[in-house]
Amino acid sequence: MELTVKLDHTADIPFLKQLLSQLSGIKSVEFSDGDKTYSWDEIEGHELFKKVLEQSEDDYKNGRYREMTDEMFDEIFRS
Repeated sequence: MELTVKLDHTADIPFLKQLLSQLSGIKSVEFSDGDKTYSWDEIEGHELFKKVLEQSEDDYKNGRYREMTDEMFDEIFRS
């Protein structure tokens, strides 16, 4: 089975990586843009990844985040 999620450029990739890696049954996680598929190593080594990570940390420090709850997980994965 395959799950496709479309992200915008401000997506919190580190958080998504951590979240997905904790879910039972996840075999692999890949990101693609058009015809190109990226591995985690390519993503983590890219300059844009570093900028997104910095923005994510800044958002967290300034209180711009939402805590994940059981209800939120149910809403995301059972919709």
